[in-house]
Amino acid sequence: MRAFQHLPLQRKLTLTIVLTTVAAILLASAAIVTYETITFRGFIATELETTADIIGANGAAALRFSVPRDAQQTLSSLRAKPQISNAWFFTNEAEVFATYAREGVEPLHPPVHLEEGHAFTSRHVSSLKHVYQDGDFLGSVLVTSGLGVFYSQLKRSLFASTLVIVACSAVALFISLKILHVISRPIDNLIETAAQVSENRDYSLRAQKFADDDMGNLAEEFNDMLQQIQQRDEELEYRVTERTAELSDANRMLSNSLAEKVVMLKEIHHRVKNNLQVISSLLSLQTRQISDKHTLEVFENSSNRVRAMATIHEKLYLSDDLAKVDFGQYIHALVAHLFQSYKISCQYIRLRTEVENIALDLDRAVPCGLMINELVSNSLKYAFPEDRKGEILVRLARQGDGYVLQVSDDGVGFPDDVDFRSSKSLGLQLINTLVKQLHGTIEMINTNGTEVTIEFPGA
Repeated sequence: MRAFQHLPLQRKLTLTIVLTTVAAILLASAAIVTYETITFRGFIATELETTADIIGANGAAALRFSVPRDAQQTLSSLRAKPQISNAWFFTNEAEVFATYAREGVEPLHPPVHLEEGHAFTSRHVSSLKHVYQDGDFLGSVLVTSGLGVFYSQLKRSLFASTLVIVACSAVALFISLKILHVISRPIDNLIETAAQVSENRDYSLRAQKFADDDMGNLAEEFNDMLQQIQQRDEELEYRVTERTAELSDANRMLSNSLAEKVVMLKEIHHRVKNNLQVISSLLSLQTRQISDKHTLEVFENSSNRVRAMATIHEKLYLSDDLAKVDFGQYIHALVAHLFQSYKISCQYIRLRTEVENIALDLDRAVPCGLMINELVSNSLKYAFPEDRKGEILVRLARQGDGYVLQVSDDGVGFPDDVDFRSSKSLGLQLINTLVKQLHGTIEMINTNGTEVTIEFPGA
């Protein structure tokens, strides 16, 4: 049934017509063959009973006077009926009185119980009649006939039914193909049109109307639906075109506005950098008039801090991304300035950086830049006294969702009697304040130099 469901409509209709025709003819043939079988069986039984009555009447005298020869002659008259295969006369005590068997036919054994009537087997039909004369029971006669004629007739009927079924099926198939072409042509056209519409999205196509019938009405409804879809599609296309033009204008305005804001933002960073650079230069100029060593150090540190912030704004306005700073390039520029500011030769102190490809926003870049400025400055000033050689490491890496900043040196180490968390040094106070601002943590290890590790979360 599932295979039938997936067949094309024309094949479904063809199979339906042919199978219905064959089923109807089979039922009619079965009814005819059944009727002929019942009728023929009744005819054979009636004819055999009549023959038994005649034979019994002719052999009554032989039974009354016990003359087997006359009874045998009476049974020999059955040679005129080729369908009769065996016959018997029985006495009134059910003993065989005379027998008859057609030549070439295997003799049969008479039944034990002699009950009047007829009986059918798979190969024979028999009829037994009691013989009476003047009210006296003289004996019985049993006549047996083969069913060859019956089976021959049945075979002819089945063969004729088969020929009728084949012929009618062929005629039904021929007629169905002629008729179904008329029925299926509108359906095929409708299916083909729907397939083309679905494949090409061309709603201007229309199905052909072949007649003013149900399929014609369906084609008109289908065409009306395509017309509505086409109109709606054209309307939507017009709206999309109109809306696209509006969005294009809006995008152009936004692009122009964004470009103006980018230029303005770069100008802001540039001006901030210049202003900070002016402040840093003023502080540097002021140091030339200061003789006090402690005051001079304060001014130099302030100048470096301002320069650290100015460098961030410089990187921002030179970058395509105005929101984040490439921190690897920034660290190299910042530390190079510190080496130049403190007049440190790379022959004595070597700088090593391990910075991943990290970009920080302004809220994190400024605190990190100031902390690196303070930590590297401390190493340059205090870790390598008396022209001692050594190395400074600056490392910035990702750690989970956050970052880890590490500044270390192999110098003389941090003084043991100074607590870096509660020191009165402005630089250390600034570092602790910036760590809190970043919601981070700071640790210091004072073995074989000084190592400061700062961890802070990402955005």
